[in-house]
Amino acid sequence: MNRLRSRFYKKDDLVFISHLDLVRVFERAMRRGNIPISYTQGFNPHPIMAFATALGIGVSSEGEYIDIQLDERLSPEDFMQKLNSVLPEGLKIMQSAYIPSSEDSLMSLIKRSIYIVKGQVNVNVDRAELEDKIQEFLSLDEIIEIKEKKKKHKNDKPKFQETNIREGIYQFDILSYDNYDIIFKMNLAAGSEKNLKPEVVIKKLAEITKLPINLESVRVHRLELLKEQMGDLVSIMEGVKSI
Repeated sequence: MNRLRSRFYKKDDLVFISHLDLVRVFERAMRRGNIPISYTQGFNPHPIMAFATALGIGVSSEGEYIDIQLDERLSPEDFMQKLNSVLPEGLKIMQSAYIPSSEDSLMSLIKRSIYIVKGQVNVNVDRAELEDKIQEFLSLDEIIEIKEKKKKHKNDKPKFQETNIREGIYQFDILSYDNYDIIFKMNLAAGSEKNLKPEVVIKKLAEITKLPINLESVRVHRLELLKEQMGDLVSIMEGVKSI
């Protein structure tokens, strides 16, 4: 089995397409680039590929991953060249390597996600006050996010679920603050077990500390997805050597 794992970026106008549209873009690119991708069996065959995790609309990233199964083995360099030549501007494969068929799925590997988050405050706040509010926020044992559950039936009464998102915040730092503009760096839970969006963290920060953040100004960029390896958290491609 020729299973190829790749890292790619998503930026510029491509940040505004949905995950489903992203899947379609890759499917079309596989055909246009004559990539010998494998297909499922049955009446409605689909290309065999899997993404690490869905990226929210409007979020850019330089740390996205995809696994693709090929019928014929291409060198990682040829695969990247063929696919990049037909992918639209804003999408690019940056690294590829073959992995064993026994390798865990991307979704099951993911433990953390690293983000850069930009935003603005509506009124100028002293840097020391801003840092105090962040520490106040992080000192809490519980930060409860209430989310409405999906209805099984249209006429069902709404049901809500409470989640303590504090357990999913591992790092939350101010990288810069200048003239109303703030840049944060966040290390958050990600993957199939826990998944926390930075937009939710910013919303709860503003709600709890009364920090006057303009939520409409918030822009998110994912730097990397991390897995656990030998007790450490490392990049998904760390330790991956083409077989």
